[in-house]
Amino acid sequence: MTTVRILNDAGLQRFKEYIAAVKTAPKLEPPREILEDGKFSEPFTPSLEVELQQFENAYDFGVYLNTVFADCEPREISRNHALWSWFALFFFDVIAKSNTSGARKILEEAVYVLDKRFSFQRYYRHLVRTPWLAVYKHGEVAKVLLIAAAGGTRTEVGEQLGAYPDLFGSENIIAAAYRMYFDVDAQKPKRGTSGKLGGTPRRLTAVVRQLQLTYDLNDCPVDEFLGLLPREFSKWLPSA
Repeated sequence: MTTVRILNDAGLQRFKEYIAAVKTAPKLEPPREILEDGKFSEPFTPSLEVELQQFENAYDFGVYLNTVFADCEPREISRNHALWSWFALFFFDVIAKSNTSGARKILEEAVYVLDKRFSFQRYYRHLVRTPWLAVYKHGEVAKVLLIAAAGGTRTEVGEQLGAYPDLFGSENIIAAAYRMYFDVDAQKPKRGTSGKLGGTPRRLTAVVRQLQLTYDLNDCPVDEFLGLLPREFSKWLPSA
């Protein structure tokens, strides 16, 4: 077990430098030594312990993170950029796995290192914070946001609905998306969810925006919300 810390300014800068460097040197190992080095990190309050382990998917990762932060006030940690960046470095082998040759495929900086200035459009992409927040807000139905068909780090539903705080935070809309787009038996997204045709998550976002002009979707039961959707969504409905 490791005691949780946060990265200070020097640690954040060192992590950013690594992210830039590993894009051109994909076998470069992360600077794990700074996680517990007082020059690059500081204690976190309250005292927490975390264990380095692998997870089958981002949902399982989010469940574990919720156990780690069970005694923390979510509002106090949600925008703690130094905390989530420390966790991203700690779990780098989880969120940026190396292939058989030892090389890593690195995404944009914001999915690993958060800026101090909050921006939902950047924070929602973070590969540690988002699994924690999705499971905290939505429980099991967060699977539709977090489990990718090919074992990747992003899902179509997560990309389309997660980009908007009101949609990401809506229990009814996420529950409806779970019923439409997640295959409970296979425990993965249904085939075709990543497409651009009618009824896909990409279209759902646009339709929700139209419905919000007339209905208060936050108070709309899931079945009623599904009944408001146009015919193009019929093939995705649970009864279809």
